[in-house]
Amino acid sequence: MPRFHQKMWLKSGMTRKLDKPRLAAPEWTTIFTGENPLKTVIVKQQDFRKDVQKIAGLNATRIELRARITYNYYTIPSELNLNLKIISETRSLLTLRWIRPDGSSLTLLREAVEAGFKSIVTYRDRIVSENVQTYLQKLGAPATLSVGEVLFSSESSLLKGTPTLIKSSDVKPSRPYELVVELVSDSMVSDVDAQLNLLGSVYGLCGTDNMRRDIFVGIVWGAPIALAFGLVAALVVTLVQAVFGAVSGFYGSKVDEIIQRVTDIYLVLPFLSLLITIQFIYKTTIWTLLIAVIALSLFGGVTKSVRSMALQVREEPYIEAAKSYGASKPRILFLYILPRLLPYTFANITVSVPAYVFLEASLSILGLGDPALPTWGKIVSEAFSGGAAYYGYWWWILIPSMFIVLVSTAFALLWYSLDKVLNPRLREE
Repeated sequence: MPRFHQKMWLKSGMTRKLDKPRLAAPEWTTIFTGENPLKTVIVKQQDFRKDVQKIAGLNATRIELRARITYNYYTIPSELNLNLKIISETRSLLTLRWIRPDGSSLTLLREAVEAGFKSIVTYRDRIVSENVQTYLQKLGAPATLSVGEVLFSSESSLLKGTPTLIKSSDVKPSRPYELVVELVSDSMVSDVDAQLNLLGSVYGLCGTDNMRRDIFVGIVWGAPIALAFGLVAALVVTLVQAVFGAVSGFYGSKVDEIIQRVTDIYLVLPFLSLLITIQFIYKTTIWTLLIAVIALSLFGGVTKSVRSMALQVREEPYIEAAKSYGASKPRILFLYILPRLLPYTFANITVSVPAYVFLEASLSILGLGDPALPTWGKIVSEAFSGGAAYYGYWWWILIPSMFIVLVSTAFALLWYSLDKVLNPRLREE
């Protein structure tokens, strides 16, 4: 399962499809800004109008794909990406034309291509940029305009040097933008499919990171990892410490002295520093990290608390009665004393979970977490490494941090409720 999470998290980002914007804010932010920025629009292959002409005399095939995009947004796309799947026995001539709602057009690309998959990142493609510059020179417009401004602005505004976005509704009657993909091949067995991605400045519930990954996916896949780490660590550590505390309080004498001195040593150990050292030297996974956490927490505060409670319970009359009819010490310990201490133990488990969730997140933020898993702490760590705090990509930091705080708050409230139910001194009549 961890490997599956790792592969899917990586694949959700820098893939051949390029269907997610980079560093896009969550879509719900438009409620507060009052703006209408472009949300990602995907024109799939079934949305293209296909015209196939077989030229028998020349033993050639001409295929034309035409996509119509009704565009009524107030911002140009952050990216315009075209994915092609070309099937041909020979090299083919590929031509891309862009037609604006006012009827003006320009040729974006004209080159020979091989069969296979081809992704064209329009704004950054060298040939497209050269063709756009040539178009601007012929038009007499400033050469400093970006590809996106040229594609979505009227020719008259380009001539003035003040590119103005054309919306489909600005033209009467309303007309869409069109992308024409033409493939000419010297083969009768040819085909082409396309997908056009118009990427906006907002995306999904949680936005995206610098690798185009949907942060919501990372939040969802990171939740079971954070909860599993916190719950397993809290459950094992609390139960082990409770057992040692009960043994110490019930047996007393040298057993009590040894357990208490070992507990004192564990309490003064630099816990976080030791974990950082272990992770730095051995580069362990999250599960070996969990084992290290348990090993460094076999004795602790719960041991001393349970010991003090066991000292009181062992003097109860029913314990004396058990001794009188010959019950063994292990039987008394595990069947009579520990059940009395379990309510406190269960309440302590719930309050310990947030500490271990924070621990895993802290190690990930320090760059010492498991590199193979999309944990919440790792997302925050990557956000700081990517300059999110400096450039203002707040969603990349605040959203995963908010989930860490929410989980901690939820378990703290659960502990408060359990403590009131299980602790007789706090019960309300």
